[in-house]
Amino acid sequence: MSLTLTPIESGRLTSAKGVLCEHAEGDITIPVSCWVVSHPKGTVLFDTGLHKELTTDSGRLGASADVFAVDIPAGEDLVALLSQKEFDAEKIDFIVLSHLHFDHCGGTEQIPNARIIVQEEEWLSGTDPKLIELGIYNPNDFNLGHSVKQIKGEFDLFGDGTVVCLPTPGHTAGHQSLRIELESGPVVLTSDCVYWQQMLEDMSFPPFGFSREQHRDSMLNLVKLQKEGCKLIFGHDALQWASLKDNVLR
Repeated sequence: MSLTLTPIESGRLTSAKGVLCEHAEGDITIPVSCWVVSHPKGTVLFDTGLHKELTTDSGRLGASADVFAVDIPAGEDLVALLSQKEFDAEKIDFIVLSHLHFDHCGGTEQIPNARIIVQEEEWLSGTDPKLIELGIYNPNDFNLGHSVKQIKGEFDLFGDGTVVCLPTPGHTAGHQSLRIELESGPVVLTSDCVYWQQMLEDMSFPPFGFSREQHRDSMLNLVKLQKEGCKLIFGHDALQWASLKDNVLR
């Protein structure tokens, strides 16, 4: 059974590096990525990136607009980006959301016919009135009337072991990564469990998050998978992304 994994760049964010990694200095620009998994039984989009409105107006970010500068070139909304890679946004079968922060679910409204796959703990957090009031979550990014399957723990999407949701909590209560069994070997999309490689090597963390203890355990589990032969693709690693963004993994 042949699967492919196609990268989509949904824009870039610039901020002080210390916003993303404790004790780091200087500024950093990071890619915001989505991934299309093509499986014989359906097409999966892992995360949906930034909302198209952010191309011209950062107002929907609330307080985060003071922290992140957003760069989405005109004409590069998610529908257009998918079309460039020969995917039809209306024919995406599943959206697997790693978590519900603005840079991972903002394009959901542009994928109208997909079923959302999300950890139950994450959905509960994303619809918690207190967390919404604090600006941590914006339901207008993800709670849009899609069919939603709330899962608990590991979940085999097609029942054949090739596309598996892996719980990696800590960054948020219900954060998950995605393991894909390619012919070239297993790949794990870590999303925000690990922003970039150096953070995993140093076991360094963002200065915010749901649980530092859970986050550390999730990172250690990823290290274990890496030692077992899984290729880790990090959530916002500019150097790694530059080597991957123009390729289809098989």
